[in-house]
Amino acid sequence: MDRRIIRTRDLDWSSRPSGRHPFNPASEMKLVPLGDQTGMKRVLTNLIRLPPGKESFIAHSHALEEEFIFVLEGEGEVTLDGVAHAVGPGDFVGFPTDGVVHGFRNTGLGDLLYLTAGERARVEVAEMPSIGKTALFRPGRISMFGEGGVEELTPAEWEARSRLP
Repeated sequence: MDRRIIRTRDLDWSSRPSGRHPFNPASEMKLVPLGDQTGMKRVLTNLIRLPPGKESFIAHSHALEEEFIFVLEGEGEVTLDGVAHAVGPGDFVGFPTDGVVHGFRNTGLGDLLYLTAGERARVEVAEMPSIGKTALFRPGRISMFGEGGVEELTPAEWEARSRLP
């Protein structure tokens, strides 16, 4: 079979490790990097499964990259600048670079499955107001700016913090 085709219905979710956003303790998810597996370089595309009561990433906004989620299964809640909105199968939520802080969580009794994609710019700036930090992402380096100064992370250090204990 051509590597450009991924049969997601055949995925064994039980064999996938769970991870989290490194700065959100309420985050837990299983992620399948669809775009990476097919060789895509400019659009980051992932299939994500959230357990009940869990969040995906930390609430954030983008300065340069647009992003979206498309709900496939389950019930969730997207928060846009502090206002919660129920979402379910077939719902599409777009996140333009308008400064709106957004977060996503599973509010249902079963897993929430969604497709997400966003641009892969060489540089991105993300505001994370709940922790008072601004992240600057660039090749090989992530800088977290906050009141306490700047914390520099490599992508490997970011990944290590994303592993669940």
